[in-house]
Amino acid sequence: MSLLENCNVLVTGGAGFIGSHLTDYLLGKGHGVTIIDDLSTGSLDNIGHLLDDPRVKFIEGTILDPELVEYFVKKCDLIFHLAAVVGVKNVVDFPRHGIEVNVGGTEIVLRSAAEHKCRIVLASSSEVYGISTDIPFREDGDRVLGPTNVQRWSYAASKALDEHLGLTYAADGLPVSAVRYFNAYGPRIQESGYGSVIARFMTQAFSGGNITLYGDGSQTRSFTYVADTVRGTYLAGTHPDAVGEIFNIGSRVETSVRELATAICKLTNVKPVFETIPFEEIFGSNFQDIGRRVPCIDKAEKLLGFVPEISLEEGLKKTIAWARKNYKSANSTHSK
Repeated sequence: MSLLENCNVLVTGGAGFIGSHLTDYLLGKGHGVTIIDDLSTGSLDNIGHLLDDPRVKFIEGTILDPELVEYFVKKCDLIFHLAAVVGVKNVVDFPRHGIEVNVGGTEIVLRSAAEHKCRIVLASSSEVYGISTDIPFREDGDRVLGPTNVQRWSYAASKALDEHLGLTYAADGLPVSAVRYFNAYGPRIQESGYGSVIARFMTQAFSGGNITLYGDGSQTRSFTYVADTVRGTYLAGTHPDAVGEIFNIGSRVETSVRELATAICKLTNVKPVFETIPFEEIFGSNFQDIGRRVPCIDKAEKLLGFVPEISLEEGLKKTIAWARKNYKSANSTHSK
């Protein structure tokens, strides 16, 4: 059976922001999907439209349960491992839990995948590059992390260790790939997880309040619409040349956070009034931010044929349209 048709696919973290969109995509490709999610950052709202679909099975559970993972891995052909503790605030506030889930859970999933010889994609993060100034980030570039007493870097270290584990299994013959995400956003984003800065700016624009910039807003990111993120992830799980490789999945376009806020205000017909807040007021005194984060995606383009298709303006329009229907603050008269 080809991996490109009628697979039984396991998506850990499938009720999360990216995971739910990936599930939609997989169903559109004709696959059946089993979701394991503990709903700590994921939500049934993200997959409510799928729960009556006979091709979808949702399991509320944790990847830290080896027996649960084993039971469903042995029934699948392909795994997309997205379950993780996400969101800078979650990582800073609960670093040990993040390490336990991100490293311990990945080890459990990899071990089971190896036992049943199941192809697997590990979702990693642009955070692994840390504070490197070697821009754009290349998959084989050096990583530069801050000190271990800055808890932000525990997430970067945990995702890098996931990649190390995956590559050791790949060396033993398991078909493993990894994808490093760059600031995915789109419908279903929430302030507590992926796309938090865009979610916050939309909420503030809808309510007519000040737009809060952490720091001075000059830090840059490469915002990637979720449909592009998902397509790159799927290619990494199905393309024969992806096995044993790590790929940046993101946009080449670099945008400052202030420019992002300005664009959202323009698209919501709000005059921007910016308020700057020091990082330490939000994340504590022991925090380091990343000045620039831009991927080189030449490898993904060459080996996978991946090129992002949705511009930031188009993606923001789609995201704002969804948020108007789903955010309570969107009912404010300021959003009309």
